[in-house]
Amino acid sequence: MEKSIGESLEQRTSILGNISDLGPPDMVHLAKRVSNSSTKEPTAGTFFYYTGTDVSNSATIAALLHSIADIIDEKPQLWFGKHKFWKVCEATYCTYDAFSGVDARVKVNFPGGVELSVLDSGGKEVSSTDKVWQEIYVCGMVRALITADNDSSDFSSVVEIRKVNPMLTKERTKMFFEGFEKLFFEGTKLGCSEDLQVATNGNNNLVDAFLTCVRLTGEFKEAIAIIQRLRNIDPSINFLEAKIDLLADEEVQAVKIMHNIVDANPLDGEALTLQAEFCIEKNRLDLALPLATKAMNSAPWYFKPWSLLVEVYIKTGEYEKALLTLNSCPMVTHKDKYILKRINNPKPEDMHLPLPVDVTLDQVSTLNSVDVAIEHNRVDPTLMSLPATSLKSTFMEAYDLLTEIVHKTGWEKLLKYRTHVFVMEGEFKGGKEEEKMGDQDAVENIKKIDKLNSSTETYKSKALPETPESPSSETSDYKNKQLCERWLDNLFMLLYDDLRVYTMYKAEKMHFDAEKVEMKKTTLEWELTGLVAQRLGHKEEAASCFRKGLGNRFSPRCSSQLLKYYLELHSSVEHAKVSKPVSDLHDKILELTVNLLVWNHRWYCSFSPELILSLKDLVNEVGRVKIESEVKVQFDDKNTGIYDLVLDNLRFLDTYGLIEKEE
Repeated sequence: MEKSIGESLEQRTSILGNISDLGPPDMVHLAKRVSNSSTKEPTAGTFFYYTGTDVSNSATIAALLHSIADIIDEKPQLWFGKHKFWKVCEATYCTYDAFSGVDARVKVNFPGGVELSVLDSGGKEVSSTDKVWQEIYVCGMVRALITADNDSSDFSSVVEIRKVNPMLTKERTKMFFEGFEKLFFEGTKLGCSEDLQVATNGNNNLVDAFLTCVRLTGEFKEAIAIIQRLRNIDPSINFLEAKIDLLADEEVQAVKIMHNIVDANPLDGEALTLQAEFCIEKNRLDLALPLATKAMNSAPWYFKPWSLLVEVYIKTGEYEKALLTLNSCPMVTHKDKYILKRINNPKPEDMHLPLPVDVTLDQVSTLNSVDVAIEHNRVDPTLMSLPATSLKSTFMEAYDLLTEIVHKTGWEKLLKYRTHVFVMEGEFKGGKEEEKMGDQDAVENIKKIDKLNSSTETYKSKALPETPESPSSETSDYKNKQLCERWLDNLFMLLYDDLRVYTMYKAEKMHFDAEKVEMKKTTLEWELTGLVAQRLGHKEEAASCFRKGLGNRFSPRCSSQLLKYYLELHSSVEHAKVSKPVSDLHDKILELTVNLLVWNHRWYCSFSPELILSLKDLVNEVGRVKIESEVKVQFDDKNTGIYDLVLDNLRFLDTYGLIEKEE
């Protein structure tokens, strides 16, 4: 709720000159009055955000505003504990065009007409054109597609937002494809992902959104035709055709295209990177090594090929080379992941979002933010504030690689490799390096982690390469070493913190197991412990923590992480001749998918690519009839709206012919 009516519109106007990349999410502003009020003038102003709606012209936007006003006029809203009937006096929809740097606003008066204004970066009105509307539409699609599955905790930081599927009809997808092709060479204006230094024609947010759209809709042929036309103008984007073929599981065709690209241009960094990544996935490390090396030399400013080279060295047991390569990675220090941000930041008591009641599920819909807040206040501060949780961009990816090394070597050997290849700051200055990894007792506990891991994950040891013995650091000349970059040195410190917490948890767990007593933690504690285990590569232990967390109450993060684990596990056993475990996985995947669909709906978020793809794979493997029956029996026996919610997603899959016909 605004302090003064129109405040959010004014603040949006004031930031137009400082917007970069994709800009803010679409915003709906409503000026309302209480229905039985004596005055006809608005008495309250509210606003919320929107992604995925059709903003191809002012008429479709005006129709949306009318529908919102009708819903509010018809139904009483729970306002600070009391039901009130509101009447909408006027509604305004704002949507930002990042190509031209303008903000389009459609205002509907009730009763009355429709007003359109387009504001430039200075807040002055400019004329609208067909090209501007096409740009507006494409920008709206991009924002919807690349922010749909942004990770969040129990309660999202931006809760006053509605996310809808932007591709509900083939016509809308066709419009996006047309806009993508027309605006392709302006795509760099929309910025790029956080792990890239600068946007290029083939690597930017527009391309990322396009690939997500193609993956969701299965419109592979049309997408390839578009890329083939565009590559006639810019051959450097040839690799995108191979990417689309890989999305379509056309691996043979993708390999041919990658080969032809590199054959024509041996220094094509994008194609070499894609080849290296493909070979790593196929466990052809002998082929991946030279490809990753060539990719790195062809595009030394690009983090991806460096990270692939590190990965190859890790998988082949060459940990010193892995550390040296990691130390040389080009890090992106100036960028964060694009997320939807508020225009202004109202106080919690000034925020209001009526909860939808058409879909309900016990424990999911009824999760209370107060209860979660109590858990936050009681959790161990050390667990709550582990610095590795805040890593972003290339630093997060580098940390994942470092944890992959320690998962295979153990902490003690990792330190030996580190001492052998890096000259530490104290050694460089001529003094003896002080160990900064904590007190000796803690270090001893860290060393015990290998024994604890081996007792729970012995099956992994057979697949690991032999770890070579490191030469003694005492005999190494520091002049033959590299100076460890400060950011990497910092990652070692963060790794130590994670390992310390994980070791303490494992020791505590062993104690409770020995005493045959159940270990008790709050859901948030299980969630945070699971995330630590996950960061350190202990997937089974992480999954166990997430399951225990869900045993107390619903948690969207535990559910999301557990779903990813089960989907990964399912893909590794889907060809195995074991029906019972696979059937059990189907049930777990369905339950988690439905729970998350209901949770998203609670927050007006009806669009999740991850959940759509999860449902698609499940339906095509188990059968649509069986899935629909299970949803009715397990979740919708009391007409809670869950069946219709699942059906909406199945209809989307039907629209694009993505559900296989049952014989």
